[in-house]
Amino acid sequence: MSANALKTYESWDLKKLAIPSRSRLYPLEPVDIGTPLVESLTGYISRLAEAHCVYPGVLMEKELAALVNKKYGSANLHKIYKYTTALNGSGVMAQDLVQAVETLTLRDNLCFLTLLTWCKLFPSRNLLRPVRAWCPICYQEWYEKKQLIYEPLLWSLDVVEICPYHNYQLILKCPHCHQKNTTLAWQSRPGYCSKCGKWLGQVLCQESANRKTLKKNELEQKIWIAKTIGELIAATPYLNDSLSSNTIALNLSKWVEQIAEGNIAEFARQINIPRNTVWLWCKGKNSPSLKALTNICYFLGVSILSFLTEETNSLCFSKKLLTTEVKSKSRKESKPFNYEKVKSDLEALLTNNESPILSMEEVARRLGINRRTIYKYFPDLCRAISARYISYQKDCHKKTLEECCQEVRLVALKLHNQGKYPSESAVSKLVSKPGYFRYKKVRLALKEANRELGL
Repeated sequence: MSANALKTYESWDLKKLAIPSRSRLYPLEPVDIGTPLVESLTGYISRLAEAHCVYPGVLMEKELAALVNKKYGSANLHKIYKYTTALNGSGVMAQDLVQAVETLTLRDNLCFLTLLTWCKLFPSRNLLRPVRAWCPICYQEWYEKKQLIYEPLLWSLDVVEICPYHNYQLILKCPHCHQKNTTLAWQSRPGYCSKCGKWLGQVLCQESANRKTLKKNELEQKIWIAKTIGELIAATPYLNDSLSSNTIALNLSKWVEQIAEGNIAEFARQINIPRNTVWLWCKGKNSPSLKALTNICYFLGVSILSFLTEETNSLCFSKKLLTTEVKSKSRKESKPFNYEKVKSDLEALLTNNESPILSMEEVARRLGINRRTIYKYFPDLCRAISARYISYQKDCHKKTLEECCQEVRLVALKLHNQGKYPSESAVSKLVSKPGYFRYKKVRLALKEANRELGL
């Protein structure tokens, strides 16, 4: 055979091909990361379960429980129904669940569906509401426009009560079955009630009824809060590491310097918060809750994001506004203290044996004088009035206890005559003060009555 007759074949590369990793679960794209309406982690789990045609409870138990092997059982909905709101929060439950879901989906940005980025800034107390909340108009619009139905993280924050896009109060109860939903339930589904399974869009809700309990200034403040929190959520993926645990303390101290020339007591008076609380915040010994910081920022006229990230000097305009407002409110002139009259009133109270005997707090209220001022001038009289009131309270308690014991004996006799055993449980349901069974004397009265009845 000649060389020209030979056929040339394509060359084959026998090296092993690099096959990309495959995820255990569908790597669903989270909704709207970097926007005010970013999806919540619990909402993402509901969508993930729906994509696999199972309930969220089944997904959590069969797939996530093995990866979240903790004593608190954060992947077992049967154990944590009341605490599922923490799955969107800034604590260990959210962190563990994010790691588990990222392992199964091979996604790396699910932390932005929670408040984990804020863990160093805000305490977890009162950060998230314990039940599910939603805007029915948002649901209805998404449905009519054939958009994806999901649950924004913004709706789960306790401080947010208004939808910033429709100025509509968030709903906490299903309009059909009138029950509250937990943040993540066994049969959770975005846009539908986890109890009755019905649609939560704007079907039965009326805007007029929704707004009728809110005054105009209250509505404006709640709308502002929702928008400033949404702005902070939108910026979360882009916040740098400079937001440490002492960020709020440093920035709040700068504002105190700007507004009140470093006088914490004056600044605290202006924002209507106890000065000791503000002092602890400025020193970094405590951190204000998100709600408290929101109220401070609303008073200062700056967004939370600006408060945390911008220089205070660039916001000096607020100082002028506050100073003008404070000066315009002249303080009330203090009332003159009539020493002889107050002394005479206190002595008259001590000699008056008519009921009821007043406490020192009630005495100060009736005289219209601060209690500390009265103590300053008449410490002996004040101590005598307080001791008399304590003695009176003890006598009243003793008398009430005797009346309760007598009532227990009568109820026990009544039950016995009806052929029923007068147990503590049965008697406590019929007496006027069932809580008094915490006292040993009342329980002994029942035992004595049963003994007299031969029981």
